[in-house]
Amino acid sequence: MEQLLESFLTYFFSHKLELFASLTGLVCVWLNTRNNHWGWFFGILSVVPYIYIFLEAGLYGDSILSAFYFVVSIWGWYHWLFGGKGKVKKSTNLSSESSILDKDVVTEELNAKNFYDTQRKEESRELPITYMPIKFWIISMIVGIAGVFGFGAWFSTLPNASVPYLDAFTTSFSVVAQFHLAKRWIENWIFWFVIDAFCVGIYYYKGLYFTTGLYAVFLILATLGYFEWKKQMTK
Repeated sequence: MEQLLESFLTYFFSHKLELFASLTGLVCVWLNTRNNHWGWFFGILSVVPYIYIFLEAGLYGDSILSAFYFVVSIWGWYHWLFGGKGKVKKSTNLSSESSILDKDVVTEELNAKNFYDTQRKEESRELPITYMPIKFWIISMIVGIAGVFGFGAWFSTLPNASVPYLDAFTTSFSVVAQFHLAKRWIENWIFWFVIDAFCVGIYYYKGLYFTTGLYAVFLILATLGYFEWKKQMTK
């Protein structure tokens, strides 16, 4: 027992950066399951150290993917907040009753209507949760599979590359899933569940135990995220 504790403490103090990246990544995904835009901020905090961690582990695809996450997280954060399309047209028609009132009353009614319409426009700016169109299912699978073979062949030529085609699988489909997440398509959680299952095995094999535990939790959060988003869609 003492030897196990000593091994844990040794790993803990020699992998503090991995622990930080894992914890911020956990907060990121949990907030994403709650449909909270602050998840993107914690995602940025998580992926920056993971660029170095995965590079050291010979997981070149995951290192490149983390750099990609950094860029797309900034775009995704903005897109969640301001990517919705305002569908409410501003109306300036007054009620028939107001046409016979004095100028001050008419002005007051017009200002009230403009304020109400403006509020509705602001509310509609946030991107809603939707289902992914069928054509993007087809495109996603084509892009994902092409990426597996393309990245896999490339990673195989790099020095100290580890499990290049599995690395390519998680890299390629994570790019696809991240795009789905940024578009707020509910199917992103299905893709993440499959990806996370593969990641658990890969990171355990590479001895990244904090990250292995993190992705095991991600499996649960991906399931919860799907049902939480589905519930919010019905509201």
